[in-house]
Amino acid sequence: MSSKSKWHQKKAKLAAEQFERELAAMGDNDSKVKDQTSDVAMGGGEEAFYEKKLSKEEKKALAARKREEKKRAKLKAKGLLKEEDDEGKGGEEDDAVKRALAMAAKNNDGDENGDAVESNPAAEQLAAEGTICTFSSSRKGVDARSRDVNVQNFTLQHKGNVMLDATSVVLNHGNRYGLIGRNGCGKSTLIKALGARALPIPAGIDAFLLKEEVEPSDTMTALDAVMSVDEERARLEKEAEELNVAVTALTEAAERGEDAAGGDDEGGMTMEEKQELLMDMLTATYERLDDLDAATAETRARSILQGLGFTHAMQSKFTKDFSGGWRMRVSLARALFIQPTLLLLDEPTNHLDMEAVIWLEDYLSKWNKILLLISHSQDFLNNVTTHTIHFTNKRKLEYYDGN
Repeated sequence: MSSKSKWHQKKAKLAAEQFERELAAMGDNDSKVKDQTSDVAMGGGEEAFYEKKLSKEEKKALAARKREEKKRAKLKAKGLLKEEDDEGKGGEEDDAVKRALAMAAKNNDGDENGDAVESNPAAEQLAAEGTICTFSSSRKGVDARSRDVNVQNFTLQHKGNVMLDATSVVLNHGNRYGLIGRNGCGKSTLIKALGARALPIPAGIDAFLLKEEVEPSDTMTALDAVMSVDEERARLEKEAEELNVAVTALTEAAERGEDAAGGDDEGGMTMEEKQELLMDMLTATYERLDDLDAATAETRARSILQGLGFTHAMQSKFTKDFSGGWRMRVSLARALFIQPTLLLLDEPTNHLDMEAVIWLEDYLSKWNKILLLISHSQDFLNNVTTHTIHFTNKRKLEYYDGN
């Protein structure tokens, strides 16, 4: 047995003995607690006596929540927050917990009978155009915290033509995939279905499909078009605020021995599971806000535009003054600037000169989230991708490591 494990056993034993002494002093002979203590003394359940190490983002979320709690405590002390206001706040916090848990369940694509519970306008539009997707789904739905896409028994039809039949769609975080296959087999149709979220994609994965050029405008410059993500930033900030309120409510309820939002009926989740779920969501939200950091936004946007061939003067031109090809470059710059978790690109080099292609190749080769790419350039695919997906004539997707 290693010295490290002996040290842990000794620490656990001391902690257990101290805990026993405190219980004896309090006259508390609760058998459940004794069982837990004995378990720790024997080397099990040590995690209960050691503080969980938090990541940088979790610490940030925790600090933000503590600041909110201190602010409320100060308002109470100054008499600016009355008891009845605080009680009303408690009701609002319970509502916030329910909304946050509903947000977490948003991507569970059906109810327990497998029926759809929420409309998807983009998928409905795709269906109206003749593209139908079917797939297997579990009763638990899709874990909103997952960073991977994993869809089984997937079938893709377009205007009655079966393009894929009972195959798997698997896209893992950190991989860059090249999608290959004969012309007309359905590669673009598949990538559109993913962009429309017609497949069950975890709610924590934001997807972006580059499909059309930025609109011509006499008030918006190329730089403005790339940086126009204020709406998403505002949405994320509101989401972070609501999650902070929900996490605070759960923590306070746990300290009181209660359960905010009504016990274990929320999908059969315990209080600890709810707290962990919401903290994970809060961490992911702060990470996305960091990606859209306003302090570095202009510098990043200008760097991307320059890489795609825009001079400093061109970046200040209105989008109406550009041709369709150059507006497509603006759209590509916006996609790279947003840094979505799942980036879907269909022939992104079509409107680029060689210098811009080389820059884009280098930029995408460092993409550390999920990239799914269609390109007729074998050299471009070889230099960018880490994995290959073959859209076969047998209506299946086959996966290979390497380009």
